[in-house]
Amino acid sequence: MKLLDNALDQDSTDVYYESTSRYFQLTLFLGALVSNIMFGFSLSPITKEISTIYGVSQTWLQLLSVSFTLFSAIMIIPGNILSEKYGIQYNIKLGCLLTFIGSLMALLVNYSFWWLYLGELVSLVGFPFRLISASKFTANWFYPKNRIIIMVIIALLFNSSTGISIKIPLFIFGDYDVEQDAFNNYSQGKTYVFQLMAFLSGIMFITTVPTLFFFKAKPKHPPSYSASEQCVRENYTKAAKLLIKNSDYLKLAFAFSLILGPVLLLTVQMEFVVKPFGYNLESISNVILVGVIAGLIGDVVVGSFVKKLGRYKMVLQICNASTTFFYGFLILSLVIKAHWLFYICYFFVCLCSSILALTFEFSCEISFPVSETSTIAYLGLIGNGFNFLQAIPEILILQIGTEASSIITLIIMFGIGLFGNFISYSINEKLKRQQVDNLHDTRQNLESQCDTD
Repeated sequence: MKLLDNALDQDSTDVYYESTSRYFQLTLFLGALVSNIMFGFSLSPITKEISTIYGVSQTWLQLLSVSFTLFSAIMIIPGNILSEKYGIQYNIKLGCLLTFIGSLMALLVNYSFWWLYLGELVSLVGFPFRLISASKFTANWFYPKNRIIIMVIIALLFNSSTGISIKIPLFIFGDYDVEQDAFNNYSQGKTYVFQLMAFLSGIMFITTVPTLFFFKAKPKHPPSYSASEQCVRENYTKAAKLLIKNSDYLKLAFAFSLILGPVLLLTVQMEFVVKPFGYNLESISNVILVGVIAGLIGDVVVGSFVKKLGRYKMVLQICNASTTFFYGFLILSLVIKAHWLFYICYFFVCLCSSILALTFEFSCEISFPVSETSTIAYLGLIGNGFNFLQAIPEILILQIGTEASSIITLIIMFGIGLFGNFISYSINEKLKRQQVDNLHDTRQNLESQCDTD
């Protein structure tokens, strides 16, 4: 109760309501998030083709496809400090600016491939600046009862834009045959790459420029007590110490990393995983599309259950167990070479692993009074740091390029996910932020009744 007493130690006279411009600001925020995802994942499905066209090692390109995890781990702390000291608008706008600059650099790809590589890296540096602001943005603009739904919308766009970004290059390249193009010095392939970069640059302009000019961190009037200036929050300089001492938060962070990490790595490394089993670019494109559809459905289903039941831990455990179960059958489908079963299993893996919105909101609840930005920042630091470390051996194994190497990689991922299940079962569901809002509302109602009497 000491926590709640401290959070409620000031009288509040604010009237809490949602701003009429909240959905306009949500649109700007979604545009900022989409821009980075679509550009950052654009090379994942055509890594082998890019490697051949420009004569660079596949390892460099594979590392690029997972380097967002490394940059997230590195840049999250500076991003958190910037956000806590000056507001999330600086995070969002800096991230947009870096992505737009990176997309312009990539247009020079046919002068030197390394312009594209550098442009991708510049864009990826800006990724954590936006992602860690999601829960803070939601809390600043929406009622507590609507937070999970808004986070579901953000997760929907996150998942769909990831899938679309992987689908776009496959659509542009079509049935491109890199071996046949070798006789023309890969001129057709280079044209396709430039067209891809030009298309993405146009999308970056549309999604980032409006945000740079019109995005606001918060409205004049907060939608809840926990989002107001009167609610006592821990200073960001103490956040790391408090979160390290919070065993439930650490368990959630590791479980999130161990469950979602293998699914994300499977998606971005899909070409290397399934090509030994006879999948071509078109079939890989169809697999990714199946995953996108599943992710969209999963976000809605998971968010609806959380809002209806109010049980974060129970829904999380069901999602984690189901993801691991279908991941196991996905491995089996490759072993027996049943393509139809692989599609079905990948669909359910993506559907059941739609835990981004759930985990973000759950972590903000159990870590209160640490701010939302710091909570998500350290969640990303732990998760992305671990994901990058687990990606390195998996990339090296996939370099072998055989059916056995793909199966071994997937078994490692399965084991990691299984371990994540055990961790998630020991998390205690303490919804501290909700308690503070509920207690404050109760206090105000009692005071209003006393004044009336």
